Amino acid sequence: MLEAERLDSRQEWINDLVRRQDNVDPIRRIPNGALFQGTLIRGNFRLNKRQRAGAVILGVCSLAFGCFGLAQIITALSSWKFEDSTLVAAIYFPLSLWFGWKMTRNALVNNPEKGHKTK
Repeated sequence: MLEAERLDSRQEWINDLVRRQDNVDPIRRIPNGALFQGTLIRGNFRLNKRQRAGAVILGVCSLAFGCFGLAQIITALSSWKFEDSTLVAAIYFPLSLWFGWKMTRNALVNNPEKGHKTK
């Protein structure tokens, strides 16, 4: 009987987690994600060690995406074979490299005073 009660309470707990996750409005996901990434790019908040590690991982992933796009552009230029994905890479890889560099640098340096102007 005790095992069945424990399984029921676990299932109720899982159902509660699913219900709370479904409560996030899809319209609010985009601004929240943009605010999160903008905060990492600006680097004007003090981050603890775990947050800094996460920001470094996100920055390195963005840098890797930018480097992949750069390699794709160089390959297309050397073989003169351009595809639709090459055009997309040409548009996004500079932004990805810049965002990745800013996120990684701000996470490693983490100087929140640079975002606030003093009078």
